[in-house]
Amino acid sequence: MVRRVAWLLAIAGAIPFAAMTFALVGTGNHIRIPAIAALVTYAAVILSFLGGIEWGLAVHDPVAGLPSHKEGIRATALFIGVAPSLAAWGVFWLPTPRWQLGASIALFVLVWAADLALSRQGLVPSWFVDLRTAITAVVAIILGVAIYLL
Repeated sequence: MVRRVAWLLAIAGAIPFAAMTFALVGTGNHIRIPAIAALVTYAAVILSFLGGIEWGLAVHDPVAGLPSHKEGIRATALFIGVAPSLAAWGVFWLPTPRWQLGASIALFVLVWAADLALSRQGLVPSWFVDLRTAITAVVAIILGVAIYLL
């Protein structure tokens, strides 16, 4: 049941990306400018959320099936968990929405790669990596379309 709910919530979480990108099509600046701001802000919020997942996995004690000699992996996950929110905050300082959205795509892919690496170490369940792979691809495509529409 948890997997099904996670998939439903992940799909629902992609809807604001799609809605704000759709708002860029054929609308005036009174819609486009807030839509761009909402898109960049929502990307930052979701990136911060994804970093929190690593923290949650790292602080869960004991992690089922993870040998105690892998404490270093958990400590690494804490550092990895901080990076997305700090990087997402830095995105706001980039000079244009194209740069901001492009950097957001790169960050989504990097966080996905971190999840994949943590999965290979036994910290992240494989089904979650499948979910993250699918939703990262969807979000990256949507943000790429948004960049094209700017």
